[in-house]
This record gives sequence, C-alpha cells and structure tokens, in this order.
Amino acid sequence: MASKPNSLVSSLHFSYDRLNGFHIQDRHQAYKRCDPEELHALLIYDEEAAKYTKKGKLRKNPPRHTDPTHHFYSAQLTHYGLPSSTSKQAAKAALLEAYKSEEGLIVPPHILQCEATLRAQHRAKEAKLLEEEEERWRKQCEQEEKQRVKRKRQEDDLVAEIEEAAACKKKQKTDVKPLDIYKLAGSYIIVAPKVSEGWDCEGPLQLKLAPSSTAKHLWGTFNFGVFEGKMRSQSLDTPTKTNRTIRFYWRGRETGEGESTFGPENIAKFKFLPSGSFKGRMYWDSAGKFDIKGKLA
Repeated sequence: MASKPNSLVSSLHFSYDRLNGFHIQDRHQAYKRCDPEELHALLIYDEEAAKYTKKGKLRKNPPRHTDPTHHFYSAQLTHYGLPSSTSKQAAKAALLEAYKSEEGLIVPPHILQCEATLRAQHRAKEAKLLEEEEERWRKQCEQEEKQRVKRKRQEDDLVAEIEEAAACKKKQKTDVKPLDIYKLAGSYIIVAPKVSEGWDCEGPLQLKLAPSSTAKHLWGTFNFGVFEGKMRSQSLDTPTKTNRTIRFYWRGRETGEGESTFGPENIAKFKFLPSGSFKGRMYWDSAGKFDIKGKLA
C-alpha cells in the first residue's frame, strides 16, 4: 500500500505542508499563525501577578510560564502583515499596539490569498506524489508477481526432475550403489513450497552439505529465506543400498526477528537418489512438517 507523502510548497516567507499547514519556517522550527486572543494573552501576561490568587493571596504553586522566543513573535508580525522587528520586546510591543488599534489584529487579504494559493498548490502536489507512489507500488507488485511465477516454474521443473529420478531408481534397484557421502557433498537448490510460498521468500532456497573429517557425519548449512541454520547427520557407519535415508538434526534462527529455534524435534530426513538429488521432510516449529526436495547445483 502506498504511503501518504508530505510535500512542501513555499512562497516568499510562507510555507505549507500536511503536518504544519500554513506556517513560517525559521531555521528548524515551523511557526503557525497564533489566534489573536491567544496571542494577546501572551502579550499581556504578568508573571508577578500570576503568583497571586484573585483574592490577593500568594499561590503555593504558581503556574509555570515560558514566554515564546523572538523568532515566534517575529513570525507573528509577518503572519499579520506587520513590519519586522530587531528585538523580542519591540516585536511584542508592535503586536500589542496593533491589537489595541481600531481595526485590531487582523490578517491582511494578500496573506489570506497567499495561504489559499499555497493550500491549493500543496493539495495538487500531494495528489501527484501519491499517484507516482501508487504507480511505483503497482510496478513493484507486478515485478514481485513475475518473480513468484518464475520461482514457481523453476520449482515445478525441479520437482518433476527429482520425481523422475525417483521413478527410475525404483525400476533399477539392482543398479543402486551404496551411499558415497563424498558424492553427497555440494550446494543444493531446494524446493519447499510450504516455506517459500507461505513466507514469500525471495530467491532460491539453498543448502550446502560436506562430510566431517572422519566421514562419519554430514554437516550442512542452509538458508531458507525466512530461517537459516546448521545441521548434522546421524552416524553414517553403515550406508547400504536399500537404506538411502539420512536423518539430520538442526538448529537455526529466523532471519527477520532473529529468534533461535533448536530442540530434539528439529529433525530432517532426506532420501538421497543416485541422480544427485534428494526428497524428504523437515520439521520447523513455525510451519510444522513440510516436504522438501533438493538437487545438486
């Protein structure tokens, strides 16, 4: 979903944006026009008188008052079309004099017109920016959908290839040789639809296997997009022709939140095929048991 932009338009001393509306930008501070009555209360505030109640008694906790800065009062002079001042006291005096005048403290027509013009320009600019953002979002969604379709097609082709290899193995059982774990070593392209589609993973899932120094175990590292980790096989003392399934124990972490996952239930069982591929199941607490297939890259 496209985010709502916050654009800025300016003219002379004035600016307009969604967060502050019509204002004067001075350094890093935005000064909006203060209501005449509120401004008058600031101008006539008597800090000494505020220490006493209406009955003339001294307050135990007099109200705290922080007088605005010179920049604030200077901005109010501009908002009400009055000449600028070189000091805070002079600015306050000029505002108070204008308030007490016959016309009172009013906003000149040309400033009201400037505000209306900037508001219209801002709305037009935000509408254009929002349209551009929505177009970028639409293109991004289209690109992601193309990538998803491409990944799904590649996964389907790989699954078909592995299933074909499994079918050939059944027909040629007598030709199957015992497992050679050195031939199992390498990088595998992984297909696990429950993971890749359920979490919309980008790019192919990957697994690397390598024999231990004693050739008694297989070690593996994997990156399945949403989670990654390491695995270690059961003992491989007696590989046979008929039992080509290897059990792995693994631990890892989620790539987003970084939460670790480990325990006796983290098991993967891979049945390796003579074609350099495997098929099996794996357990992950966020997805439960899921089918997984792989082929040497």
